[in-house]
This record gives sequence, structure tokens and C-alpha cells, in this order.
Amino acid sequence: MAETIRPLQAGDLADFAARCFPELPPEEVEERLRDDLAAEAGGEGVTLVTEEGGRVGVTAKLLCSGDTGWVFNVSAHPDCRGRGMVQRLLLDLAARAAARGLGRLAAHVREDNVRARRAYEKAGFRCVGQEGMRGAQLRYEMVLNARRSLEPSG
Repeated sequence: MAETIRPLQAGDLADFAARCFPELPPEEVEERLRDDLAAEAGGEGVTLVTEEGGRVGVTAKLLCSGDTGWVFNVSAHPDCRGRGMVQRLLLDLAARAAARGLGRLAAHVREDNVRARRAYEKAGFRCVGQEGMRGAQLRYEMVLNARRSLEPSG
């Protein structure tokens, strides 16, 4: 079954909470969803989800800051891991960031989160250094060519 990548919607709350952030209290997930929808409405970014069989499975948030798009809150339900869904979602975020004229995407990834590091690398991000936000954080970046065509090929 193929997934669809689309912006987060208010009606996604139950799946967003249960499948992407089950470790968080429901009120925190609801607040996160409201913040994400407000950021999109204000033109500050977008939160994308993959939907497969009517269920949300993967999410990632893009916030714009200057010429950089910061990727946050990437999460995948266990059923959606190892299938390339995170990479496709990150590539979709990259295309949207390039369409906004951003020059790069950036993300912080815990050094010990090998699965996340691999997903970013498969999507074309490169580790460019270490920063100390919360323990050992690696900074990953993807340089975008905002001038390339974003029209579908073929």
C-alpha cells in the first residue's frame, strides 16, 4: 500500500498522538499539533505526515529561519520504519524548502540515534559538526538548489 505525503491537519490528532508520539502526554501532543498548524498558517513552516491506509505513520516539521529550514520532531511509527518513508518525507520537506527559496535544511540528531542518522544520510543530509544542545548532538545539513525546477518529471 502506497503512502501519501501531506500537511498535518487538525483531524490527525488521534493518530499523531498514538502512532507518532505515544510517549508524550496527550495534552502535550495536542499543544504541539496546534503550534504546528499555527506555524503553517503564519507562513513560518509546515508539518508533513505520511498517511497509509487512512493512518498517520511518519511526521516531520519544517520551520524557516533566514535562509535555513530547520527540521524538527521527525517520528515514525514502528510499522513505518525501514521502508524509506522517513527519507521520502524528508525529501518532500527539502522540495518545499527549496520552493520557498531556502538555501539549506538543518537538523540536530542525537549522536547515539543511529537509525535517525542513517535516515537523514539516505535522504541526502551530511553531518557537518557536533553541537551541545542536549548532550551529544550532531548537526546535519542538506544544501538546497533553490533555482532547480520543482516540477514533476515526466
